[in-house]
Amino acid sequence: MHTSLREPAPCRRDDAIHDRLLECRREFLNYFRRRLDRPEDAEDAFQDFCLKVLRSIDQLDDTTKTDAWLHRILRNTLTDHYRRRAARLRCDEAYGREPRPGSLELEPMDGIEPSCRCVREGLTTLRFDYAEILRRVDLDEEPRSQIAEDLGLSANNVGVRLHRARRALKATISEYCPICADGRFTECDC
Repeated sequence: MHTSLREPAPCRRDDAIHDRLLECRREFLNYFRRRLDRPEDAEDAFQDFCLKVLRSIDQLDDTTKTDAWLHRILRNTLTDHYRRRAARLRCDEAYGREPRPGSLELEPMDGIEPSCRCVREGLTTLRFDYAEILRRVDLDEEPRSQIAEDLGLSANNVGVRLHRARRALKATISEYCPICADGRFTECDC
């Protein structure tokens, strides 16, 4: 017996949805254009909408409710777009608050000199935010609450950053001088 390897004919429901997408393309695209500032965003949202429709065709049970089903996906796509945009804006804002390496020089320590060259070298090679928090807490003896307020952080976050900065400084110092890495700064001859 010979079996046929033909692909099944497309479902009438699938054809009806494809036809409806083509018929209402302008209407759907205008829906996004009215609600989004940039035409590029509207095009992207429309493409997302089409992909969602094509991926979820099997979920439509009643073809008499095709328009309601399409409009529900349309609204959900717009909501998803707004959420992604808000998340991107939050990320951009957080990134903008982060200090840039090399963009700010470490300020002079106002007469406070680290005990040896190893510490001085270690401070200059740290990330700026680590060096700044070490300077402010350990050298300038600023209250952590003031630092947290200035940097827009919680007091716990300042403690975490300080811990990481001290750990990074210790790792950096150990590259220069094993004596200082053990905490024996007075025995160091550098």
